Amino acid sequence: MRARPLLACLLGVIFSGAAGWPVTAHTADEVQTLVERAAAHIRAVGPARAFADISRPDGGFVDGDLYVFCNAPDGTVLAHGGNPKLVGKNLAGVRDAEGTHPILEVVRLGLAQGKGWLDYLWPNPEAGRVQRKMTYVLRIDDRTICGSGYYTASPP
Repeated sequence: MRARPLLACLLGVIFSGAAGWPVTAHTADEVQTLVERAAAHIRAVGPARAFADISRPDGGFVDGDLYVFCNAPDGTVLAHGGNPKLVGKNLAGVRDAEGTHPILEVVRLGLAQGKGWLDYLWPNPEAGRVQRKMTYVLRIDDRTICGSGYYTASPP
């Protein structure tokens, strides 16, 4: 089964880039506002510059464990404020502990509905463990779906 090695690699990449993040509680409104601000930035400066800004810790789209990510429809990471090492990697095959493909679900929601909320299990770099993540997704265009989310305190 390939899901375990992919998830194990993903956990290593995510947790290796997370040292020193402050613990912060975030709200759904903060998440939605951050994603909408990232979408406006992409439209204002173009994808190349915006993706670079989104992926930089000091680019204005990272606040502790709250960060923007953007994916192509095939699951390739275009920008990732939480861990720039993921940019260029295709995460479509990653499954969470419940067997879902979070990245594919993000893409499906964005392409089908344009925007919305979903939840899945994802590594929390602050906590050093997998937790439930509530994610807001927004389609920028047919080639770009961005999102951000906050972790819930309850165990999966």
